[in-house]
Amino acid sequence: MIPWNKRVKYKGLFIKSEENTNIMNANEYPWFYAPELSGLGEVVLDPEEVRHMAAQRIKPEEKVSIFNGKCIVGIGTVDKEGHVLLQEVHEVPKSEFSLVIAVAVPKGERADWMLQKLCELGVSTIIPLKTERSVVLPRETKQERWQRILVEACKQSKQAWLPQLRPLSTIEEALQQKADLKLLLDQAGKHIREMLQTPAKSIIAFIGPEGGFTDEEKTLLQKSGCVPVSLGKNTLRIETAAMAVAVAHNLFK
Repeated sequence: MIPWNKRVKYKGLFIKSEENTNIMNANEYPWFYAPELSGLGEVVLDPEEVRHMAAQRIKPEEKVSIFNGKCIVGIGTVDKEGHVLLQEVHEVPKSEFSLVIAVAVPKGERADWMLQKLCELGVSTIIPLKTERSVVLPRETKQERWQRILVEACKQSKQAWLPQLRPLSTIEEALQQKADLKLLLDQAGKHIREMLQTPAKSIIAFIGPEGGFTDEEKTLLQKSGCVPVSLGKNTLRIETAAMAVAVAHNLFK
């Protein structure tokens, strides 16, 4: 790896610098996912990524960026179909701030859209919640599809860190997530901006189903340290509320 004293931070990515000149920006090139990426040399992409490369009409000798979703980004040239020769490999430090969204699952494609947007907004972990009033309880087979949606969103937004997607969890299971600040989305709570301006670096936000959390669930969450917060007077869909929390977190952190 490149020594830290030979790197500079450029548009969020630490890139090799030759006397702070000739900086190569990984964001200039199309991104592709290779979870086994660890260092220089040849990377062989999986069939899904090869199809994505073909759809973008990327030809041999063209430059691309490869990421593993766990801090490593490489820059290289396409050698042949599905093969990339990396000339540079870099570590991207994780943000000191993290947001976990524990959320009831919306219906149909709304869940896909929510996951995509939460990833684009830099959420670190997503926990699908099983609540008393949940309408949607996705099967385990959904997990693979959702994981792919997150990968595609990472590629589009050019993020080195892939959000962690947890299995469907109860509120009790989600409460085991460690955080400096725990929030419960509730219209009766104080405005969320007041809480996001605290020094907390790790936050988990609980967002209920369309019918809201039951009184018993609210009591459980508040007894576990969750602070009720509001996004305003309007009643929002699940996915809208989740995205609004992520946007607010970005603005105030």
